[in-house]
Amino acid sequence: MKSKSLNRAKGNEGEAVAAEFLEKIGYRIIKKNFKKGRNEIDIIAENESGNLNFIEVKSRFKSMFGKPYEAVNKKKLSTIIDVSNFFLMQSSAFNIKKDNKSINYGVISIEYIERGSIKLIFFENILE
Repeated sequence: MKSKSLNRAKGNEGEAVAAEFLEKIGYRIIKKNFKKGRNEIDIIAENESGNLNFIEVKSRFKSMFGKPYEAVNKKKLSTIIDVSNFFLMQSSAFNIKKDNKSINYGVISIEYIERGSIKLIFFENILE
């Protein structure tokens, strides 16, 4: 059970790095870790154009499992879309007007490299 909590702590760290990055490039974080049952979207944010972004954050500390973004497969994307639809049904609770908003599904891939540096790649709209 210890490794599961360690993985969660590492995941939280990656999500914090991703949120900070998004804010630096002009995104407004609306909600982190939005859940529908056992599924969640890591970050929901609005960009400067007013587009709504549902973002999955994937972090890796070891390359033997592949690139972080490779973990976002069709099944994971389907889950993200399902949870985003649930969020959109409740969007008035988050003071969001859906009218004329474009919706994007993105991935932030974070690789932890030696000496504390990271490689961050932002795929802004993976459905394009």
